[in-house]
Amino acid sequence: MSETQGVSAQDDTAPMAANPSSAPKVRRASSGRLVRLLATVGALVFAYAAWLPWAIIVSIIGNRATLPQFIDPNSAFILGFFKIGDVVPSPFAVAAFSVLGLLLAPLLWRPADSLLGAIATHTFGLWLIFATVFVVAFGLSPLASGKTFGSAQTSGQDLFILGYSGHLALGFWVAAAALIPMWIAVIGLLIGEWRRHAFWHLPGNDEDRPRSIIQLPGASVLNLGLIIWAFGFLSAGWAAVNCTQTPLLLGSCKGIPASSALFAGLVQASGNIFVTSATDPNMLLFLDPTIAQNAIGILLGVGAAMIFVGVWLRAVTRTFCVWTTLWLVAAVALVALAYSGVGAIIAHPTRVGVSAGSWTAQGGVFITLIGLIIALIGLATLSATALLRRNVE
Repeated sequence: MSETQGVSAQDDTAPMAANPSSAPKVRRASSGRLVRLLATVGALVFAYAAWLPWAIIVSIIGNRATLPQFIDPNSAFILGFFKIGDVVPSPFAVAAFSVLGLLLAPLLWRPADSLLGAIATHTFGLWLIFATVFVVAFGLSPLASGKTFGSAQTSGQDLFILGYSGHLALGFWVAAAALIPMWIAVIGLLIGEWRRHAFWHLPGNDEDRPRSIIQLPGASVLNLGLIIWAFGFLSAGWAAVNCTQTPLLLGSCKGIPASSALFAGLVQASGNIFVTSATDPNMLLFLDPTIAQNAIGILLGVGAAMIFVGVWLRAVTRTFCVWTTLWLVAAVALVALAYSGVGAIIAHPTRVGVSAGSWTAQGGVFITLIGLIIALIGLATLSATALLRRNVE
């Protein structure tokens, strides 16, 4: 064999030797993204379903039945329809539990051998266990059994029966269905960690890459926007009653925060929704307005804090930019909903649960929008940096 022929033979066989090793890596990466996507979608659906009606309750007083009442987990605890032993969780605890899986979802997308990703996987699994137990307990409770339950009470000399008859509603089944992809994802993630011996050798490949010159101003602008957004959305007033000050930034009256404006916007949005049965698809739009009091603030506030910390931990990757973009889209959509709530408050205050009076919009609306615009500029800079670095690598 000539020397030329030998080189040619090596050139022909080299690509064939490389293909078997590269194909499994592609399949493993694709599989990892799939299970993480299942976990993310399942957590999103569960967080939404947690504020839909899980049961329809009819109160029975004597021989008369009242109008049906929609019950979600939060109202079930508040009204005493559902209990966990002697423990009655606060509305804040219920709200935090409902969005915890969604808050952990971004951390699941960390590199496969990341210590933070491994911790998030196990924490997500523990949360999923509690969520599953809660869904099963709710489904087996007298609240949703279809049977009448209650007690006999006296009023003066009269004896009357106070009872309740409940049926499972569509929100419960949506929450139960959301558990399936999350369990598939958790099992897949844990099997992957087991194959890497992560149970007895903790992973630790949390990359600490040097910053590029353009990344530092982008990170600073993004975090500045998040700080301004946090003040405008979580603290500043969005509407005030009988306020004579000009509604410009620091000259505004304190008024009510964005959470109250969101509550009013949800009340207005659900006012024209009619539900005819426990399985009516319109029930998927019948979101409990109390989600605005704690759950949305926790979701957006903790999400902003995670972005803030992630920027300074040099975790700016394409995945990070995608999650930050999703956060910004959600924040903008909720600002629009809250602003519609401000309009509803100004037009008909008593219809959306606030006192009558001369209501006006306040500076919180403008502060929040300014913060989001600044954050968007910072994110655009970081995204360009992440894409350029990816192309170089």
